[in-house]
Amino acid sequence: MDMSQYRDLFVSESKGHIQVFNELIVRLEDNAADMAAVDELFRHAHSLKGMAATMQYQTIADLAHRMEDLLSGVRSGEIGFVASLADLLLEGSDTLAAMVSAIEAGDDRLPDCTGLVDRLAGFRTAGTPLPPQPAADADADAEPGAGDRDQGAMAPDHQSRHSDSFKSVRVKTETLDRLVNITGELITTRYRLADRALHSEGGQLDEPLNRLSMLLRELRDEVFQARMLPFSFVADRFPRLVRDLSRKQGKEILFQVEGKEIELDRGVLEEMSEPLVHILRNAVDHGMETPEQRIAAGKPGSGTIRIVVTRDKDCVNILVADDGRGMDPGRLADKAVEKGLLNREQANALTRHEAFMLICAPGFSTAETVSDISGRGVGMDAVRVAVQSLGGGLAIESDTGRGSRFLLRLPISVSIIHALLVECGHLTIGFPVNAIKRTTELGNGEIAEDGGESFFSLDGRQVHLRSLNRLLGQPSAPNARDLVPAVVIETGGMVAGLAVDRLLGQREIFVKPLGIPLNRIKGLTGGAITGDGRIVYVMDANVLV
Repeated sequence: MDMSQYRDLFVSESKGHIQVFNELIVRLEDNAADMAAVDELFRHAHSLKGMAATMQYQTIADLAHRMEDLLSGVRSGEIGFVASLADLLLEGSDTLAAMVSAIEAGDDRLPDCTGLVDRLAGFRTAGTPLPPQPAADADADAEPGAGDRDQGAMAPDHQSRHSDSFKSVRVKTETLDRLVNITGELITTRYRLADRALHSEGGQLDEPLNRLSMLLRELRDEVFQARMLPFSFVADRFPRLVRDLSRKQGKEILFQVEGKEIELDRGVLEEMSEPLVHILRNAVDHGMETPEQRIAAGKPGSGTIRIVVTRDKDCVNILVADDGRGMDPGRLADKAVEKGLLNREQANALTRHEAFMLICAPGFSTAETVSDISGRGVGMDAVRVAVQSLGGGLAIESDTGRGSRFLLRLPISVSIIHALLVECGHLTIGFPVNAIKRTTELGNGEIAEDGGESFFSLDGRQVHLRSLNRLLGQPSAPNARDLVPAVVIETGGMVAGLAVDRLLGQREIFVKPLGIPLNRIKGLTGGAITGDGRIVYVMDANVLV
């Protein structure tokens, strides 16, 4: 029987097993008595073995079989789950992942892993093993023939998974992307029809247009829901990452993730995966102290890094916090002066929030060993750019000796968005609504001048006012206006106003990527078309500020 037609499904299923396998091993290192985790580990190894055997990937099947045998010993209490076993199982997991990746790339010549298989077969632990525990209903999975049942899931009519409350179906990501594009085009077309209806006689189109709007909202919501994935889609690999980094550096770190079930658009999650890795690496490498340093500072020897995900209307907040050494805003400012990023007067004028945002400046990182800032800039510029390209915001807070907190505020989706449209010279500009703090209209008496700069008062603080026309090279607005419309942006603890020609209101728009040369313009993230055919340029307000 030709099994090549099931290769993609095998790769997908195997990656899922391996990912959960890694997560469970790290969990067991914190609590070796968690027999439910051991049972689940055993089931994943058993399932992977059966799938590989059916697909005739005997090297994978043999390796998974030896890992299954070891876990069977842990279940029975004959083998204790110790650090050396965790290392060996993780090595096996990495080898399995490499082989599955090779199959995905079309290379069926899998590497010889006889040595690893022998080490797994010969593994023995010293000391007192864990007491035997009942295996619950997990033994059912170990019955002869279970591998055949696992492979039943490889058949085409088993691409759907069932539970008591829902049914999920595998759909290619390209298909979902195409559905989003079609939905966006339909929304644009609906606005074009509405614009035409305004210039036609009678109101014959009002009712069908209202009906069309309702159906499009339903379609948009359904398509978005199909693209939504839980945060665990990217977070499941983080425990292994933190575990490996902390062991390499001789640090003891408890890693926690809250809100893994919160959902975001797949595109947003994929864009944020590596930036989050940057933040975690910096937290382990440079934020957290060694056990000796922590104890000397009056802290517990083991530190904690947490990721907390929460939903806030049309946004998701991702907080990455550690209880490490923290950062000193004064020393950050001094380092910026030393590296020529600021002069002393500018450094002295920095607010606390502005000082922390310095670590996101290109070139701020240093190879020098400075306990509270060394390496904190590594990758942080990339984090800031990634967050802002999605129309989100980044805020940083820290307390010397107590730790740091990185708050990422992200839109749930970035393809079809609610935007505030403004007129600026010959251009129509769109700002994602979640990037806007508020809009206002300022009278001439409300705008103050100081050293050639404009300011206005907002909630008791002085806010810098900049001309969007000037920033974008557009003709200046008339000077004799009674009221000046302004968009107020808040990012990274900083608030600024952008004066515009006219506020056009909110609109749902379908954002498309821009081609060369427009995609090279800093601050320009995409474009859209209004119902009357006007082009809207979507701006990253954070870059403008």
